[in-house]
Amino acid sequence: MRSSAGGAPSSPSKPLLSTKKAPDAVAIRRIVLCTLAVQNAGQMLTMRYSRMPGQPRYLSSTAVALAEVVKIAVSILVLIHQQGAAGAARIVWSSGLRDTLVVGVPALLYLLQNNLLYVATSHLDAATCQVGYQLKLLTTAFFSVTLLQRKIPLRRWLALGLLFVGVVLVQYPGAGGGAASAAAHAAAQNPVVGMAAVAAACMLSGLAGVWLERIVKSNADVPLMLRNIQLGAISLVLSAALIFANDGAAVRAGGLFQGYTWVTLFVVFQVSVGGLLVAMVMKYADNVVKGFATSLSIVLSSVVSAFIPALGFQPSMMFVAGSTLVILATLLYSQPPKPAPKVASPSSPSEVVDPRSPTRSRRAVAHRV
Repeated sequence: MRSSAGGAPSSPSKPLLSTKKAPDAVAIRRIVLCTLAVQNAGQMLTMRYSRMPGQPRYLSSTAVALAEVVKIAVSILVLIHQQGAAGAARIVWSSGLRDTLVVGVPALLYLLQNNLLYVATSHLDAATCQVGYQLKLLTTAFFSVTLLQRKIPLRRWLALGLLFVGVVLVQYPGAGGGAASAAAHAAAQNPVVGMAAVAAACMLSGLAGVWLERIVKSNADVPLMLRNIQLGAISLVLSAALIFANDGAAVRAGGLFQGYTWVTLFVVFQVSVGGLLVAMVMKYADNVVKGFATSLSIVLSSVVSAFIPALGFQPSMMFVAGSTLVILATLLYSQPPKPAPKVASPSSPSEVVDPRSPTRSRRAVAHRV
């Protein structure tokens, strides 16, 4: 340690390695949090607006297929950025058909889930659909226990119970307000059909997420972007078959992109980047950030729906109470488990030293530290 001119020792220098989190990591977490919250809220709001009476009717099956095309393109660009053009081509080519077919089941489940969300937003307002969709936490926990043999702590089961009660309160008759109910009756919308679609989408989301998690963890050396490309490719093939089976006549009459507007394209873009944002959460953040983003998206959906007259949404006290319970349950469920307390090993008789003794063994001092 260097001395000053007066002989007094100078202040100790700062450590080379700071214990604080790097500013870049904190900034990335904040960006991911805000982006995911806006994306979750914006997807439900724009999807609901595009399916409201008076808007041009487009085929939801073609919108799902177009979202898969965008997802594949973005994943390929990210993989090229990470591995280079030659490396990305080698990784995709070496994956093989058999490895691609492994993700066929979750791809089918996600495809059905996305189509059900369009049905749900055709019968429910954006805020109610956003709150009800949080039931996927319950289905994910159920399939984690049954398929992965994972143990869920009591705190999370209590959170899931709060979540269920909150969703029931939100779905209570009249919870969405008089204007929304009148608009629903005028448009011959059926809230029961909408909530059934949400419940089915939650069931498929939970099963697909747990199934895909098991695949990813069993083959950890496969790049995440390659899994996205494989999922998108299989989903695109299945989407084409679904379009041909259900909407073939409509496509021949009006084309694939009939009724498309800028709102429809914005919905497609948000659906396609949603999965990529979840991948960013897995890499740069954690479940706490995802839980906060979900809670913020519920608040954003409710506030925006209430202030836009075209959406016809007036929240009641029952809706506010149910939404509050859902937000609290989401935050409680997302909290990381408490670390197990460290049990100190008992000191041996040779390490017990009289504190008044002027000499202490190094072993005793090290043990006390």
